[in-house]
Amino acid sequence: MPATPIDLFVTLSSALCGIAGDKLAPPLDPLDVKQGYFDTAQQATPTLFAQLLKIVSDNATLPPAQLADLVLTGSGEGIRFLARSIMLAWYLGSWYDPGDLAKYAVALAEYVPPGPPPPPIDFRVISMNAYTQGWVWSTAQAHPMGFSTMTFGYWGEAPPPLSDYIDAGS
Repeated sequence: MPATPIDLFVTLSSALCGIAGDKLAPPLDPLDVKQGYFDTAQQATPTLFAQLLKIVSDNATLPPAQLADLVLTGSGEGIRFLARSIMLAWYLGSWYDPGDLAKYAVALAEYVPPGPPPPPIDFRVISMNAYTQGWVWSTAQAHPMGFSTMTFGYWGEAPPPLSDYIDAGS
């Protein structure tokens, strides 16, 4: 059975973020944040997004690190910055326009201290669920302000190992 676009997106996201695909898209997923990230990326840059999924489809047998390298260094600037936007979406639950990321990269390359640094990039929070489920919280072994699924007194226990979140094989 051929991979669906959402399957390709999860494969790509796993390779880019270093998080196992079954953790990004668990079998039981009532919040379905992957669909929100998928829809956001597709709506922001439909042509580039289709090209990105084609690259993943054509190279799905590559090990995750090689797939990520191909996308980030061997597929052109547009694809590279779209991939970066997707990584930021998974980790922060926010969407950064790929074009703005490209402009920011140029501004940083041209930045000479002690002058003022480039201004921050605009972003938008994809959804409340995207924010609370952002992988930054798990990898930091923390939770967003005002939201936690942990029980009272959780701070008295050692946090789970990062290997519970990050796929060391990628």
